[in-house]
Amino acid sequence: MIIALALSASLDVTYEVDVLHLGDITRPAAVTKVAGGKALNVARAASALGAEVHAVAALGGATGDWVASMLADDGVTSTVVPLRRVTRTCIAIVEAAGSATSTDVYEPATPLDRDEWQAYASATEQTVAAAVSRGATPWVALSGSIPRGVPLDELAALLERLCAGGARIAVDGSGEGLRATIGAADLVKVNRREASELLGVAVGTAAEACRALRERFRVDAVVTDGVAGSSALIGGVEGSAPAPGTFGRFPAGSGDAFLGGLLAAFDRGASPLEALTAAAETGERNAMVPGQGRLVPLG
Repeated sequence: MIIALALSASLDVTYEVDVLHLGDITRPAAVTKVAGGKALNVARAASALGAEVHAVAALGGATGDWVASMLADDGVTSTVVPLRRVTRTCIAIVEAAGSATSTDVYEPATPLDRDEWQAYASATEQTVAAAVSRGATPWVALSGSIPRGVPLDELAALLERLCAGGARIAVDGSGEGLRATIGAADLVKVNRREASELLGVAVGTAAEACRALRERFRVDAVVTDGVAGSSALIGGVEGSAPAPGTFGRFPAGSGDAFLGGLLAAFDRGASPLEALTAAAETGERNAMVPGQGRLVPLG
């Protein structure tokens, strides 16, 4: 089972346009909206691969209600922690065929008040305890930015309690949030730039980054590196996967889909190399269709 901690959920909107006219009106040819934020993208991708997934989502206002409804339509069950503030909206603008990049406008994560954070932490502990009581060893995925109002020391302590209670912790983050939580993680998934920032030294390859993260933090690591592919060091086993052979038009959310594919593979008992290969394929499938965390059908 996978439990996604969606502290920074959003309504994710993809606009497909012929050309983005800066300083003028641009009318999209197509619009796709999904229950987003990195954690919910992870949840949707893992669910699409057949994993049992549950999200603990901090959501507020009419936008939050809409996100919860769309998440249910995706087949992902959730525990919603209500917020007083309205859930944010994030936009990806994708220009005509031939482009493999998007212009992204992401609002800051919706802040949590003190009582909202406490309610979120309590709901998370209850959700994980219920999964463990049923005999599961859930993967708990913390992915994305950490909102204002979430004390980093308390978040790290929460992850440590979840781990002590029988969960495995996967962290995909950056900056202060990553530094605060990596000590509680069983697995960290970052890109090479984020690894270098965390380590305080430039690392030349994803494989080197995995070894350095293992040495410094005693954590299993998966590091992506764009066109150079990705590497992993998990349970003492090293592996690598090449970059996609085809780069799709919709790259937003591919890293989240990668993590969803990785955890779904681990959840079904895949080896580290099998899981890394599955993760790379899932990220590639995400980039082929609009909507973060959505996957183009196989075949």
